[in-house]
Amino acid sequence: SKVKALCEKYKVLLIVDEVQTGVGRTGKLLCQEYDGVKPDMTILGKSLSGGLFPVSAVLASHEIMLQLKPGEHGSTYGGNPLACAVATEALKVLEEEGMVENSRVMGERLREGLRSIDSDLITNIRGRGLFNGITIQERGGRGAYELCHK
Repeated sequence: SKVKALCEKYKVLLIVDEVQTGVGRTGKLLCQEYDGVKPDMTILGKSLSGGLFPVSAVLASHEIMLQLKPGEHGSTYGGNPLACAVATEALKVLEEEGMVENSRVMGERLREGLRSIDSDLITNIRGRGLFNGITIQERGGRGAYELCHK
């Protein structure tokens, strides 16, 4: 990718935030897979636990992580054994139940259904897996929020 090339040119780490898009939500385990990007670091959030428990992770190579000395990277709740156990089990379920593929299939079904709605208010439907967006055109000075609460 052009961003990765720029990062390499200027010796800057490419850090991809997958807190919202990671762990199967887009129909791939990580959204970065769509672009074939291999970032230097990836950030993941509570989707690691299926949204059930506060947990996050920083993924990087040994080369990068070994630049941190003990005590330089951490948090108040870092390394919580229960959070790690919940995340481990959630990832097993994700794989065993084919949830990443299901996200892809159900997302296609959702977008297909949305596109079948005959409305001039909907100007754009886009998404990957179950991570989707709909653009709703303003009408009479009323935006999407007001129209959705009508």
